Amino acid sequence: MATASKIAPRTTIIDNVVRYPASGLDVLIVGAGPGGLMTALECWRKGHNVTVLERAERISTIGDVVAINPSAWATMHYYPTMLQEYLEVSIDAPRAFHHLDGRQAIPGVEFEFNMDEAAEHAAFPVRIGALMSRAEMADLLLNQCARLGIRISWNTHIVDFDEDVSAGKGVAVGADGRRYEADVVVAADGLGSRSLRLTIGENVRAVSTGYVIYRGSVSTKDLENATVLKEYLQQNPRPEIRLSTGHNIHIVLTITNAEPRWSLGHPPFRLSNSSNPSPMESWSSTVPVEQLLQSIPDGDKLDPLVLDLLNHLPERGVIEWKLCMRNPQAKWTSQGGHVVQVGDSAHSFIPTSGSGATMALEDSLSLAECLRLGGKNDIPSGTKVHELLRMQRVTLLQRLGIVVRSLLHSEDLESIKRAPKNMTQGKWLWSHRADAYATANYQKAKEHLEGKSTFENTNLPPGHVPEQWTLEGEVEREKQGRTVDLRANGDWSIN
Repeated sequence: MATASKIAPRTTIIDNVVRYPASGLDVLIVGAGPGGLMTALECWRKGHNVTVLERAERISTIGDVVAINPSAWATMHYYPTMLQEYLEVSIDAPRAFHHLDGRQAIPGVEFEFNMDEAAEHAAFPVRIGALMSRAEMADLLLNQCARLGIRISWNTHIVDFDEDVSAGKGVAVGADGRRYEADVVVAADGLGSRSLRLTIGENVRAVSTGYVIYRGSVSTKDLENATVLKEYLQQNPRPEIRLSTGHNIHIVLTITNAEPRWSLGHPPFRLSNSSNPSPMESWSSTVPVEQLLQSIPDGDKLDPLVLDLLNHLPERGVIEWKLCMRNPQAKWTSQGGHVVQVGDSAHSFIPTSGSGATMALEDSLSLAECLRLGGKNDIPSGTKVHELLRMQRVTLLQRLGIVVRSLLHSEDLESIKRAPKNMTQGKWLWSHRADAYATANYQKAKEHLEGKSTFENTNLPPGHVPEQWTLEGEVEREKQGRTVDLRANGDWSIN
């Protein structure tokens, strides 16, 4: 059996967060992005000793918004201060579907987990706002780490990973040659992680999807001269997510009348088309608004609300990002199991999946619990069971992002009207509790890895049969105009 925690000699409570008995495990996390910080929080809560290393000198505030499902916040109620902050900054908005010229196709529709007929989601009874600004999410997690006294070492550049199996240690190697050792090293350093050499023996090639994403954000307080937007906000006090769709392009505009003290990142917009294959995956690759509009057919005929926003963005306020993806990785763990990847280090997503950040946070909940159950005496089982429990679920959602992007790139009215149904995620996604799933399935998964029994994941749509796929195959399928209905494989219902 897995080594469960002993009876606590005393109860440890900090910032009203109750901590599990000390596990004796030293966990080193490389990367202070959302996945890294949530892993730090959950590992601390589960009794592990935690240190975070971050290359930057401070938390990054770059970015627009991120969609996060309830399953990512399944343990939020264990952090009451963070929960209160979350309720203040999350964006609770319906989605409305429009044509590119601004004509409404479908009025505002609640996210499915907030619909009256939906099943109970993983964070119930917390009301979940589906979006957050990236900056505010970073602050949310960082503030909680600070309250718990989790140590973050800034300006620490990790260039390689290693492990000493005989000593039972994972290693992060700094640019200055220093070797940071721990029982478990978590690579949360993002796309192109330096840990790939250790886990799969090579870097994962970024494959272009043929599309470019343009992203930007601006505070409403800086848009005093945007008359169309200002009038809209006066008439529509509730935030809205406006999805405009057309041939080979879609626009996502999140509009909220946020208070200036926490309005960074609002309202963001996103346009995706195939006009320019040259930009790189970088938050510093900016273009003038005029160049963006010129790249869009009939850009001057866009939704007046979108045009008003674009024309009032600050100079170089548009980030141009080449939309790439990586094929699903075969492994997330090192041979000895002392180095494990989470978030983008393990699995990359394109934005239309709406699941990249959610999966990173789910990883954190699963890994911390698997490490607790494996204990200091069986670290390899902890990391490898985590990988087994997570990989099929994540791989399916990576593919879903490509399929949804195809659905959004349509100018057909009937296709737009069917969009909410075709974009259903299902209760299998947002009612899932990764921590509880790890608790319930750890032993069975461990026995499977030891060759003692079979194991099938149940964190997929009920009845789903996992399928192999590659990004190259999906891109070719799109070029040929062939469609795939992932929702025909298993139960994707919301109740």
